[in-house]
Amino acid sequence: MGSHFSKDRCFHFPAMDKRNLGNLKNLLLNYNPPEGCGDCINILLFGMVGVGKSLTINTFLSALDPQGTTITCVPTGDNPGSLTPELRSYRAGSLNFWDSAGWNAMKNRGQTKKVLQMILEGRVPKGTNLQNFNPDSDASTYPATPKNVIHGVALILDISTIDLVSDDKMEEFQELQTIVAQKYVHRVVIGTKFELLGIPEKHNAWIYEYKPLQQKFDQLAKCTGMERRSMFVVSNQWRGEQIEMIKCILALYVLDNMVRNIDRFLNAV
Repeated sequence: MGSHFSKDRCFHFPAMDKRNLGNLKNLLLNYNPPEGCGDCINILLFGMVGVGKSLTINTFLSALDPQGTTITCVPTGDNPGSLTPELRSYRAGSLNFWDSAGWNAMKNRGQTKKVLQMILEGRVPKGTNLQNFNPDSDASTYPATPKNVIHGVALILDISTIDLVSDDKMEEFQELQTIVAQKYVHRVVIGTKFELLGIPEKHNAWIYEYKPLQQKFDQLAKCTGMERRSMFVVSNQWRGEQIEMIKCILALYVLDNMVRNIDRFLNAV
């Protein structure tokens, strides 16, 4: 693989084989949430418009499907008619994924922060149009619903265009992830579209050792204060049996990490 790969700054080494795929899938499909959490844990996907939140949920659902079926139940696309304005949820076993409007599509920076905080607290009903939602309503109008409280947040970024995000938007991203941390909710960064960094498909199994990706993680760590060990990648492209297995493992690997840390967070409270 040559000089384009390095283990020196690599935190993740998922085994890319069918045995690991089966182990990860069985573990997640048979997962039992901690006591007091209800019958599922809630994972919110939060990111800018067009970074692949909905596609990533489809990838998670596909990777978790017992029959290995490719799931496409979450509407996706880049045209305005297919963008996600509402707060939606999609469940697989004991994992409930919440899809949200792109945070840069909301009215202003203050509204975005308030809406995120209310979603984390389980105070925004499913189906709510987030772009028209008024987070300044009386608190009694939107009481917390325990079954909707968020236990983990995946902050989704297009890793291939991170250099094009303005300093202002990156500062806002940092503020949003800080809100999640202050709520004592486990958070990770998931980078999508890593294929556009130039890694050959045959080397996808070594994506975490790929230097261009490591440089992106270094950049994110510097501007957000988050640790590189909390940064992952997911591919939403499905082509060929071997590539599909790798991409399923990448998706299940981050979910396994989230589940283990959510358990740790909840048991510590």
